[in-house]
Amino acid sequence: MANKSRYLGVNFDNLRKALYLLYFGVDDGKCNDFNSPKYKYIIPMQGNFENPTLEFNSKDTYIMYWIENDTSLTQDDYVTYDNGVSGNRQKCVASILLRFVGASAESWVKALRHLAKRNGVTEIWSGVCNAEKLEYTSPVIPRKVNYSGKNSQVAFDVRFKLYYDEVMVTNWLPLEGINFKISGEVKTEKEDKE
Repeated sequence: MANKSRYLGVNFDNLRKALYLLYFGVDDGKCNDFNSPKYKYIIPMQGNFENPTLEFNSKDTYIMYWIENDTSLTQDDYVTYDNGVSGNRQKCVASILLRFVGASAESWVKALRHLAKRNGVTEIWSGVCNAEKLEYTSPVIPRKVNYSGKNSQVAFDVRFKLYYDEVMVTNWLPLEGINFKISGEVKTEKEDKE
């Protein structure tokens, strides 16, 4: 991490990885590789995306996600963590929209409501997104979605919020102040002539 600045917190990549871990588990470390085949089932929500369930009887289920809003709650400050990483930090809240489409969409969206007390979920949000999920989860809203004029699908939307520390890793110390105390002697012309 030395000489590199990067952001820790909620972003599109970290959210995608957290969703992978929640729904597919560690998966023999494949969660660390965005080229893993299961990542094709977790995609950013885009209006121009082709219908992910091309056939009516598809057995696939997709999680589409979007960060609708990302709000700073505090002014940034400087922090050093126990592992020696230091940087600028601010408290934020991200509003997340998830859309589940496909064969198991309804059961997957309902499973999200039961994640609050599940073992390991808190650690996933904390470890991947530097966040904690706020308790409230919106009602599940069924929607009819149409992808580029093809057959419409039933999708299920749900919203929740993540409270997190956004940290820009800097590994440099902030300016602590300037000392205007001058040491030494000042000689005047008069002293030199004597």
